[in-house]
Amino acid sequence: MSEKEKVEKLTNKEGLIAYLNELISQVEQGYVMVGEKKIDLPENFELEIKYKEKENKKEVEWEIEWKF
Repeated sequence: MSEKEKVEKLTNKEGLIAYLNELISQVEQGYVMVGEKKIDLPENFELEIKYKEKENKKEVEWEIEWKF
């Protein structure tokens, strides 16, 4: 079974800071929210941070992955 949820929005530095602070709070409580979906986090997982640069676009991507 495959489920997907994706959230994209335009923001600014203050909005990103607020989002990251909320994310920190969620992780401390053992979950993350993606849209309306609450995802419980395991104790251990892989964290991958990527940076890409192509033509006129730069991108930083965070990925959290685990097997269950």
